[in-house]
Amino acid sequence: MSGNKRWILPLLIGAAISIFSFYLVLRGVHWGNVVQAWAHINWWWALFAAGLYLFGLWLRGIRCTWLLRPYRTITIREGTQLVWIGYAANNILPARLGELVRSYALTRKENIDYGISLSTLLIERILDGLAIVGILWVTGSFVSQQPWIDEIGWVAGGIFVCAILVVFVARLWTSFFQKSLSWFTGFLPHVIGEKIENFGLRLLEGTECLRWDLRLPGILGMSLLVWLVEGSMFAVMLLAFGWPMSWLAAYLAMSITNLGVLVPSSPGHLGVFHALCAKVLLLVGVVTVKGDALGYAAAVHLLQIIPVTLLGLWSLQYFGFNLRSVWALKDQAPPETTEEPIDPPSIDETSPIPQASPGFTQ
Repeated sequence: MSGNKRWILPLLIGAAISIFSFYLVLRGVHWGNVVQAWAHINWWWALFAAGLYLFGLWLRGIRCTWLLRPYRTITIREGTQLVWIGYAANNILPARLGELVRSYALTRKENIDYGISLSTLLIERILDGLAIVGILWVTGSFVSQQPWIDEIGWVAGGIFVCAILVVFVARLWTSFFQKSLSWFTGFLPHVIGEKIENFGLRLLEGTECLRWDLRLPGILGMSLLVWLVEGSMFAVMLLAFGWPMSWLAAYLAMSITNLGVLVPSSPGHLGVFHALCAKVLLLVGVVTVKGDALGYAAAVHLLQIIPVTLLGLWSLQYFGFNLRSVWALKDQAPPETTEEPIDPPSIDETSPIPQASPGFTQ
């Protein structure tokens, strides 16, 4: 299957999940409650919440420059623009193609190897997942008799912990990782095995960003700070609606919704975001009316979607893309670089690990 036809099934699956989520969240909603909730929004608090979200994206941009430092030195502005591009493309395109678009943009703008671009982004997402799961475990411990929250926490935690262990094994024992990957893929059909092996080797290329120096604690700490800031955005939006401040509700809603949107859905996570966010607010007891919870979820979602999409589209123009070229990326082969790719570290490497450069904080 080639061209646009191979994307029909992901589009249909994503649309079905979003429609089902909208059915769950809209069932029994009185639209008068939604309108009334929006009519009482304090837009100064809402603008402050939007500012917090953008501040979190800027922090992501800083982390992006740190992850890429072993391969390229880019400015914080360029790192932030890359983050905007990824989020904007995810809001417009299906199947989380924003990750692919961001990797292509970095490869073409900085002439960095595509495997490194993709693998550093994957590591970034793994660190995000660990931070979110950690927040979920803490907040979920204060919500009694909710086994579905525990199940989400343990399943997601298991996935991300296993993923980071694989990354560190690849980083520390390169030859062992390569041999194990080749042995495992040998049991699979050739086409599938080859794709998995190539993906694993690309992951290996980007593990240099986890070098054991002063940069690593900064990367880990920034990953947690990013999500603490985003959780504060959820908290401020409670004030915008005139409701009592609840850090528990804010961080629980933030963690559940962000883990939930990992499930394939329509562009912008329509329906899934609203259903999960509203469910958490009702669960914690911040609101008791479903219409109020839906109004809150819709407001938070719009404040996250609109600014970053506009900024991302502007950044696409800056990087030399447009919407048509972005959509065409899904059917293209990875871009070529004009220089030799960076070799992954060897287990025989005996040179001392350099410390972080004086420019660590940009």
